[in-house]
Amino acid sequence: MTELDCILIPLDGSERAEVALDWAYALPAQRVRLLRVCPEEPGDTQAAQYLQEVAARFPPSERAIETRISYGGPAERIVDDAADADLIVMSTQGAGGGGRLLFGSVADRVARHAPAPTLLLRGGHQPVATQPVRRIVTALDGSLAAERALPLATLLARQLGVPVHLVSVNDQSTSRAERRSGESPADRSAPRDEAPDMYLGRTAASLEALEVSASTEVRSGPAAVEVMAALGSGDLLIITTHGQGAARRWQIGNVAEKLLRQAAAPVVLVRADTL
Repeated sequence: MTELDCILIPLDGSERAEVALDWAYALPAQRVRLLRVCPEEPGDTQAAQYLQEVAARFPPSERAIETRISYGGPAERIVDDAADADLIVMSTQGAGGGGRLLFGSVADRVARHAPAPTLLLRGGHQPVATQPVRRIVTALDGSLAAERALPLATLLARQLGVPVHLVSVNDQSTSRAERRSGESPADRSAPRDEAPDMYLGRTAASLEALEVSASTEVRSGPAAVEVMAALGSGDLLIITTHGQGAARRWQIGNVAEKLLRQAAAPVVLVRADTL
């Protein structure tokens, strides 16, 4: 993929969900699809009118603004509609959100099952402020699974004209045996015994060869805490997940949930098993 073709924006009519529109304005893509999922009531014309009003907010440009209405369960319909999308952008809270992150509900199911990466924007009492992207941050642990976040990081960095910052965390609280449990043979072929600074340096050099400015940082401590400490204003964090499977490495389990709840940056979840 050399450019974003289609960005999918699920909307439910709430202001919280419409936070995703700011990203649709900012990210370069050939098409933006506005999706409204409704109950089984095809006769309702309000949804179509709402989507048309939202589409009219986009400034005139060469990109196509599509609107689509689907009926059924929100998570299932979003996942189905993402079949030809390159990126889903959605709030973690919508019309039915309370004061807590809906990780484990619609946003969680979409991130774990959709064929496209999902950019999740935290709402609630501690929302992530929308601001121009100044840097793409990617957390790596030496595995091929984590490296599958790099193509999207590289693409967005090139299209937005921003650098990539590679972070590796030496989390002593997780044993090597625990880190290796449940890994696929492909994961085990990664250069795990290479020193983190050398590994990140080599990875950064590969990005520089693609004309993407890259920096590196090695930290020690609890993974979620250290990744959050590496984030700054205007950062966009990209990490990988194992999608439909159980949490196998620190990228998804408790660490991803902590990052989604607390990180001062939007988080993109990339399913490692779809790339």
